Amino acid sequence: MLLCCEDFVPSLLAGGRRPKLAPFSDSVGQANRWLGEHPEVLVHRCETLRAAVSPQHGEYCDTQVMSYPAGKPKDVSRFSLRGLRIWYQKQPEQEKHPSKPSQITSIDVLPRDHGDKVETFQHVLTRLNGLIAERKGQQLLNIETLTIPGDKKEMDCEETVLPILTPTKLVRFLRAYLISVEGSPLPPEVHFQDFLPQQVAIGKVSTFSTKLPTFEPLSETFTKANKWLQAYPDVNLVNVQVFEVLLDKEASYCASDPQTCFFSAKKPPFGWLKVVRIYYNVEQGSASVGKLVDLSFCPEVKEKKTLLHYAQYEELAEVVKKVQLKCESVGGVPAGVQSVWTYPDWESGQDVFQPNTSLHLEPRLDGTEHLPQVETIQVCMIVK
Repeated sequence: MLLCCEDFVPSLLAGGRRPKLAPFSDSVGQANRWLGEHPEVLVHRCETLRAAVSPQHGEYCDTQVMSYPAGKPKDVSRFSLRGLRIWYQKQPEQEKHPSKPSQITSIDVLPRDHGDKVETFQHVLTRLNGLIAERKGQQLLNIETLTIPGDKKEMDCEETVLPILTPTKLVRFLRAYLISVEGSPLPPEVHFQDFLPQQVAIGKVSTFSTKLPTFEPLSETFTKANKWLQAYPDVNLVNVQVFEVLLDKEASYCASDPQTCFFSAKKPPFGWLKVVRIYYNVEQGSASVGKLVDLSFCPEVKEKKTLLHYAQYEELAEVVKKVQLKCESVGGVPAGVQSVWTYPDWESGQDVFQPNTSLHLEPRLDGTEHLPQVETIQVCMIVK
């Protein structure tokens, strides 16, 4: 069965350079109505997608566009939105579909700030496990680590309009996706394990130059994750996610602790480092997980950048076809599917993107423009 995706973006409530959009639950509601009309769909993973807000032609968003900025420099927006992307397969027509269409639920858990002590991800996950245990007849699909601005007194993880540039205060939280399954037992308690890329050369900051540190590629981080999985046969994999931790310029380019939920600085962060996080539970006597295979799919350049237009890339539908062909040839079960924003090879000065690079810099304003970013589909397959 081919791996497909369907996108749902929050409803537009009011237009403008920073539009007002419905909360994230609106996208979940749209997805559930769509699932009700498509009983043949078998949902594998849910993803909180990011897409640039576009003021062009009255369209406030196009999730098919896999690059930012796209179009003309004067049309560049300073905001992105959060929507929902469902990754699914279609069941064969001869198979019996459930009498009641499956429905998706999302659960968000924000860290608590107790003044002298701030919760870590372990505390947040403990509370999330408690909420998941209350959901009878629902099966856990996957868990995500997400970020929201932390400069407001009341933080809202349902917020769907976010600035492109990272603010100086950030909060990371956990979002779990569940799906209704008749007679489904309560899922075991979920744990997580993080894998960071190793630094192979230090960076140096001076008045005259800045030398970036060098880290091992993302594929090497996946290799470490794979070895860990093989060493623990009782681990039952829930999902795999690639997320980012702050690279602190003031501390000679040291990566922040991935357990930390809060970040605050006088200036915006300098850069980010990709971390592989495995969510899992433990079941005695469970079958061997298998080998973890990571695949990256980056859109190709269709038109090079000119003075009047940014480079044009393949759209989502074209890249998904590549995903389908490769996953069919590799075989196995998808353990993680997500969109990772990739940055160009800075040294080449060209529209060359390297999804296997662990380090990327914070996008900055270049005159009136943002430096380009391209959406890469990251797929993790479990192959027996």
